[in-house]
Amino acid sequence: MKLLVLVAVTALFWCTPFTVQASVCSPNWKVTGYYSPIETEFPRGDMSGIKVQNLTRLAFNSAFLKEVKLEGWGRTRYGWYLGYFGQQWHKNATPLDARGKDLTLGAVAIDKRYLKMGHRISIPQVNDIVGVPWFVARDTGSAIKRKHIDVYTGEGLLAKKTSWKVTGNKQVCITTI
Repeated sequence: MKLLVLVAVTALFWCTPFTVQASVCSPNWKVTGYYSPIETEFPRGDMSGIKVQNLTRLAFNSAFLKEVKLEGWGRTRYGWYLGYFGQQWHKNATPLDARGKDLTLGAVAIDKRYLKMGHRISIPQVNDIVGVPWFVARDTGSAIKRKHIDVYTGEGLLAKKTSWKVTGNKQVCITTI
């Protein structure tokens, strides 16, 4: 019986295709962080009216709007997310990445001409700060060029502070897909 199990396991091992994923590490990558601001965390101030796609004109805190334009998405006082891309304001239930999927911790923005979407990435000096074992190239940004990776750090003021902590020149390891 033991021999039969050993033969079955050995046959399964040799008949199951597997791939070895190699990581290539290189120093001196520019690493920055980005986050989703929360409107209610901004002090009361000037309000600005904007046209949100498929909605009427709405007024939002001006500093919040400026931050959303810079960061991509922010949570409004209504509970939904306001995004800015394609020269328009958009509404969604969650912040979105460049592929239109939910933006979550572990996402990084890359230059698609330099790296491929879907690459698994490790940034040894940053993984523990963000609390993820590895990152996935799922987003893009107009300011992300060549050896520059932008790490999504979450929502709110704590995530903003975390985005500052991840910023700097770092070693980056990229796993092929």
